[in-house]
Amino acid sequence: MLKIARRMTLRQRLLALVAVAILPAILGLAYLIADGHRQREREIRDQVLRTSETFALEMERIVTGAEAVLRALAVTPVVRGPLCSEYLGQVDATLPQLAGFAVAGPDGRTICAAGAIGDGPFGDESWFAEALGRGAFAVGGYTAGAGGPFLPVAISTEEPTPRVLVTGIDLDWLGARLRERNLSGGSVVAIADGDGIIIAREPGPESFVGRPISPANMPLVRAERPGTAEILSPDGIARIVGYQPPTATGAGLYVAAGVSTQAAFAPVNAATWRTLLLAGLGALAAFLLAWYVGDRLFRRPLRRILATIAGWRAGDETARTGIAEDASEISELAAAIDEYMDGIVRTRGERAEAEDRRALLLREMNHRIKNMLAAVQAIANQTFKDRATPDSLRIFGSRLAAMAAAHDLLISENWESADLNQTVGAALAPFGSDQRRPFTIDGPPAQITARAALSLSMALHELCTNAAKYGALSTPSGQVSVRWWFSGREPGARFHFSWSEHGGPPVVPPGRSGFGTRLIETALAGELSGTASLMYPESGATFTLDADAARLLSRDGTAPLEDTAA
Repeated sequence: MLKIARRMTLRQRLLALVAVAILPAILGLAYLIADGHRQREREIRDQVLRTSETFALEMERIVTGAEAVLRALAVTPVVRGPLCSEYLGQVDATLPQLAGFAVAGPDGRTICAAGAIGDGPFGDESWFAEALGRGAFAVGGYTAGAGGPFLPVAISTEEPTPRVLVTGIDLDWLGARLRERNLSGGSVVAIADGDGIIIAREPGPESFVGRPISPANMPLVRAERPGTAEILSPDGIARIVGYQPPTATGAGLYVAAGVSTQAAFAPVNAATWRTLLLAGLGALAAFLLAWYVGDRLFRRPLRRILATIAGWRAGDETARTGIAEDASEISELAAAIDEYMDGIVRTRGERAEAEDRRALLLREMNHRIKNMLAAVQAIANQTFKDRATPDSLRIFGSRLAAMAAAHDLLISENWESADLNQTVGAALAPFGSDQRRPFTIDGPPAQITARAALSLSMALHELCTNAAKYGALSTPSGQVSVRWWFSGREPGARFHFSWSEHGGPPVVPPGRSGFGTRLIETALAGELSGTASLMYPESGATFTLDADAARLLSRDGTAPLEDTAA
């Protein structure tokens, strides 16, 4: 990707930037389209499920109505007499939804009958045996009678002799009721008996009534509860259907209502294509505007800047971009280039002044080197005042190393000041290791003067040297605690420093005070206008310093206002 970007022109990069900018909008649009489809699908599934429930309730009402008629006939004395058939015919004439009536004995033979239901016998029908054996209401399956197909329903009576009253729901009448619903294009309603034989369907009943539901859709008939599914109907149309299985309907029938997937999603698909078309036109407009605006706002000013730089390379020091100042970054770039070119011209006139400053710095460095050499000479005089020995040479080298470490810190701070923590750490570092860390250091941060840093570094070196020879640093278990703190308020703030050894061999006070002791007690205290004390208790040597904080701190360092001893 990076290699491709390097080969792209500015215009191509602008177009790529536009593409990246509209990418979130495209992703958001895709999400909205997908969400719209999901929402539409949920609406369709809710709709077909409610529609199937409505048809299931209507079929339950029709079957319940037939049951009510049979129960009313069962208690009518005339159906047990010689006028039974005539009476049944009169009732049948008033109920067009029913395909006639019949009264049968326990063997299924007809006692009396009227209408298209025929005169049996019904003894071999499972629904007849169910009604007779259970002594209750039973619904049969699709039956192709002589007068037309019907759905038989029956109830049995016990008094005074067992009989079964039979009627049938006229399936032609049921189909006409479905046609009255004026289903929209692609919609379908199908009703089947408990065995999956279709008893009514719209549209196209002539192709489906009396035939079983396709094996692929039979799991819906055998389902335990209502639901929705996307199926392929026998007519080859993909549909989303809501279904009510026989176990969920009071009539014991399977009811399904569905809509064509293509017809249901047609409005959403049309809106999607319109949205995509508008989005495409908007993206095209964005690219064209980027092409035009990018040329005027970016390419032309940048080419002008490049031409100015080319003029400078050719020796024309008067070349400038001349781009008017505005709020754009390109204007800032052009102004920066013009200022840079003006600065080059000014720089040539300032070189003499810079040379004078450099000479001044050299003189200052010469002065500091002389001071340092004077300090080295003083150390040498004290170290070798008697005679030079290997031990005195080693001491001299160590003292110079401590001074060098302090100078390293001063150089990093331009010889003005040093960090107190870093000064202490640099002085103690040669006497520790990764395996042994004998020092405990605790104190607040502070910037100290260059002279204080040199004096403190030399004093700490002497303390470490003595501890390494005779004190806590001469044994693996020895420890040294180094602490400092400030007390009081400016301008009378005080600086306190403490060195405490413990864990080493018993301490024996020295017989005489050497240069190192005088350096620790006198030179450091005098430099800082304070008092110093070097003690030798048997538990370990201690050193304390009480000095004027103003003599220690550099101009950038201030003593804390609160007591930091805790």
